[in-house]
Amino acid sequence: MLTESMIWGAVPEGFAKITDGRGNRLIVRQGREAAIDFSICSEDDRGHKQDCHYYGRGALKAVKLPDGETALVRNYRHGGFLRAFTGSWFFTWPPRPFRELAITEELRRRGLRTVEVYAACVSRASGPFYRGWLITRQLSNAEDLWSALQSGTIERVGLRTALQAVADSVSAMHREGVYHGDLNLKNILLRLENGAVTGYIIDFDKAKLYLGQLPPALIKNNLDRLVRSLRKLDPEQKYFSAAAWNDFVNLYHGAPHA
Repeated sequence: MLTESMIWGAVPEGFAKITDGRGNRLIVRQGREAAIDFSICSEDDRGHKQDCHYYGRGALKAVKLPDGETALVRNYRHGGFLRAFTGSWFFTWPPRPFRELAITEELRRRGLRTVEVYAACVSRASGPFYRGWLITRQLSNAEDLWSALQSGTIERVGLRTALQAVADSVSAMHREGVYHGDLNLKNILLRLENGAVTGYIIDFDKAKLYLGQLPPALIKNNLDRLVRSLRKLDPEQKYFSAAAWNDFVNLYHGAPHA
C-alpha cells in the first residue's frame, strides 16, 4: 500500500498538491493553478506540438499559457531495453516527475542555472503503474549544445567562449554535489544574456545529490558520459574535435571548484 509520502515525495515550498478524485495527481507552482491543470498532461499533441530547440526523448509539447508564456511538456518514456515493454508506464515511487521537480527546484534555490519547473503530474492506471509529465517554462532563445554546434551558433559566439560557459555550468553543478545521470549534449543549453554566453543544464530525472562537492570518481564518470554522448552524435568529429574536448576539460578543471 502506497503512503501519502511515497505518492507525493518531498514537495518543495511554494507548490500546491492537487488531485482529481481518479488517482491523478498534480504538483503545480503556486500562482499557476489557473493556467495549468490536468488537461496539459496528455499524450495527445494535437493543437499543441510545435518546434522546440531541445527534445529529450522525443519532441516536447509546447503550450501557450494565458499570460503569454510558453510551457514545455515532457512525457516520461523509458529508453533502451525497457522501451519495448513498458513505453511510458512507470512504477517507481515517489513518481519520477515529482522527484525531478523537487531536485530541480532545490538546484535553482542553490543558484544553479536550470529551467523553472511549473508543474509535474501523474496519471494513474491499475496497481502501481502511472504515466508522468514535467511542465517547465521555455527558456527563450536557448539552444542545446548539439543544436548550437550544427547551426553555427558556436562558430558565431566563439568556440572557447561557448566551452567556458559549459565548463562553468558543469563545474558549478559538481561543486553542489550533483551527479547528472544523463549528462549529454542535448541536456546542456546555451543562451545569450546581456551579450554573454550562459550555460544551463536540464533534465535531472536521474540526478543524485551528494553532501559536499561531488567526489572525483563521480566527476570523471560524468565527464566520461558527456564525451560518450559527443562521440555518439559526432563520430567523425565534424563539429567537435578531440582538441576541442581537451580544451573543454582544461577549462573545466580551471573553473572554481570550491
